[in-house]
Amino acid sequence: MSNLESAGELFAKEGVARPRIILNADVTPTGRLKKRDGRTKVISLTAPHSIWAGTHAMLCVSQGALYNLTGKVATNVGAVTDTGSPPMSYAEVGDLIYFSNKYGNGVFDPGAGTVSTWGIELPNGPMLSSTSGNLDAGLYHVCLTAESGGEISGNGPITKITLSSEGGISISNRSANDIAWCTDPNGDTFYRIGKADTIVNVPTVEPLPSLFCYPPPYVQYLTHAFGRMWGFVGDKLYYSELFKWSWWKLGTAFFQFATTGTMIAKTKTGLFIGCEDRTHCLLGTKPEEMQHLDVGAGAVPGTLAYCNNIIELGDTISPPEKKHESVPVWASEEGIVAGNPVGRLFSLSQGKVRFSPGDQGAGLYRQKNGDFQYLASFYTGPDDESVGMSDEATVTVMRNGVVI
Repeated sequence: MSNLESAGELFAKEGVARPRIILNADVTPTGRLKKRDGRTKVISLTAPHSIWAGTHAMLCVSQGALYNLTGKVATNVGAVTDTGSPPMSYAEVGDLIYFSNKYGNGVFDPGAGTVSTWGIELPNGPMLSSTSGNLDAGLYHVCLTAESGGEISGNGPITKITLSSEGGISISNRSANDIAWCTDPNGDTFYRIGKADTIVNVPTVEPLPSLFCYPPPYVQYLTHAFGRMWGFVGDKLYYSELFKWSWWKLGTAFFQFATTGTMIAKTKTGLFIGCEDRTHCLLGTKPEEMQHLDVGAGAVPGTLAYCNNIIELGDTISPPEKKHESVPVWASEEGIVAGNPVGRLFSLSQGKVRFSPGDQGAGLYRQKNGDFQYLASFYTGPDDESVGMSDEATVTVMRNGVVI
């Protein structure tokens, strides 16, 4: 804590110290300083990062492996793509935990203790030729979907064929688990043919539900909200199909922002979207109906935490004594902020604490000794050994144990 300018005097008056630097101290609700607890290493891993805890598991990443942390034991549950140690984000849906970073993704099953792929790879385009059958003459379009575990993928490349007279269509490269889909003559709706190598008629009963869908992209800041998965790739916020976490229409289902995304925070009525320059609110629960608002300064990636027992935040219909649950709190370029369900940001630190957050941080919400706390840490020092503070004198104290 740095409360004085460098030229400030050490003593405000005789016998009353005004400290320039206070280390390892907490401030109680009454304003009293008390020594902060030390830290104890309970698990040893090499360069671990991206720790996260949900209902069914606590996870982190270390040297290309995903670890499940139970008590004082870290269990390697599977390999993950960890090039350059990019942060991993997680989304718990039901009994499964989905995870993703900019280089890979997957699904962790806590019950089985296993990691599996997320989504189904698209099949190749069908190789077609004419044969005998009952199809009318005309132009047909055919595609394939892959099937795995009772689920189907999006469609692979679409191939067209023209029948000059009545006949059928032969597929020469269909794999055993591929399902064929075909249009009516000169039509544009694909109907299920099934696991067949020959198309002799088109039953117009079951249209293709995953048309133009792809497996999930490698997104950052993965979030589950409103029956969809959401995640950033650069400056694009992508979202999955409704209740279909493995179907993503990458060509149309996204929001474009001016700068790279840094955060996705959900409320009951919308999403706060952090970017490098600004924070936005997408107010609404359906992508096609969301209202886009510019609400504040850019968000620091990694600092988001959902906090409970938050007091009234300016809602005109909310009485002051009401406590709010799952309130998103994060560090912005202007300080610690909280978002409310109507798309407004409230500064929790402005006029109280001055700090300069860095480009990356970490956030945590906890209850300790009856107090609810939001904790944040940043890397903002002069070099790679930074302790997360930008004040040079503070850095010196932390390193050398002396005040200069």
